[in-house]
Amino acid sequence: MDEVIRDLLKSQTNIPLSPFELHKLSGDASYREYYRLRFDNGKTFMVMKMPAGPSSVSEEITKTSKQIDELPFINVQHYLKSLSLPVPDILAYSKKDGLLILEDLGDVTLEKTVRDLPSAQRTAWYQKALDLLALLQKKSRAVPPKDCVAIYRTFDANLLNWEFDHFLEYGIEDRLQIKVPATDKKKFAELTRTITKKIVQMPQGFVHRDFQSRNLMVQNDSLRLIDFQDALMGPLLYDLVALLRDSYIELSPAEIEGLQEFYVKKIDNDHPYHAKIKAIRNDFDLITIQRKLKDTGRFQFIKTVKKNDSFLKSVPASLRYVKQALERQTEYAELLQVIGKYLPEFK
Repeated sequence: MDEVIRDLLKSQTNIPLSPFELHKLSGDASYREYYRLRFDNGKTFMVMKMPAGPSSVSEEITKTSKQIDELPFINVQHYLKSLSLPVPDILAYSKKDGLLILEDLGDVTLEKTVRDLPSAQRTAWYQKALDLLALLQKKSRAVPPKDCVAIYRTFDANLLNWEFDHFLEYGIEDRLQIKVPATDKKKFAELTRTITKKIVQMPQGFVHRDFQSRNLMVQNDSLRLIDFQDALMGPLLYDLVALLRDSYIELSPAEIEGLQEFYVKKIDNDHPYHAKIKAIRNDFDLITIQRKLKDTGRFQFIKTVKKNDSFLKSVPASLRYVKQALERQTEYAELLQVIGKYLPEFK
């Protein structure tokens, strides 16, 4: 890999060649491998190594309506950069070797920054994240992703329902080593499909898909955006839920409400949710139910299939979010009962 990197630096960049070292970094649940490229003079870059095969296309289950030959990470980065959004620069790329050399944004995530802060300081950082989200939504509405892979991928009913079923298979059956009776499976499907119908009717737009504290890098007191390769078109509030219902940083109900109010003030007058805090809170709950059940299933899937159990500690928070949302959405009391009989976290 050292030789490939030297060739890339020489042929695609103006970076002076000098001795360097590669240090492998943790990639969480990703199939991608990450390295820090460190030169003798202290200058650093990131190296992303893509896996061979289908897993190089997307980390998430998504159907693309048009064949895209370009790597999704590069494709989406070009779109976001064209909107002057704070994404890392791509310095070089070898398709043959599945290797990218990127700007190094450091190791300080929003998660690390806010974890031990008092509420007021933590809220200030989340307000910065909401500033960035509002800007992303404003710019992507003004210049829709015409040539971006995101326009050919949607959070449609099939995907939403697949994710609900993924929770049932992995979040309950695999995690608890039980079999859910057919009657409860049928009732679960009926109830979750009604939520899906509401989600697909919500205002739609460009969605990062994983706009959360581990994908927001802190640099010079500002936030930079990473892990955007799975972007698609979906409910506008999806990224708001991903941020405020983060599985890694648990915000209090008061903090959530305050940040929802901040968000509604930051979005522009043309935004579909402008001055609609009640609609935001209602749709936020429904997306929370779907997203956090999906996360619960996905965390168990990562443990079972990828042999990585590091995400299981985030299951209790994810299910607390679901329970709180279901308790507010009283028309789904039966769903709370159906899954509650199996989940120890709901007892």
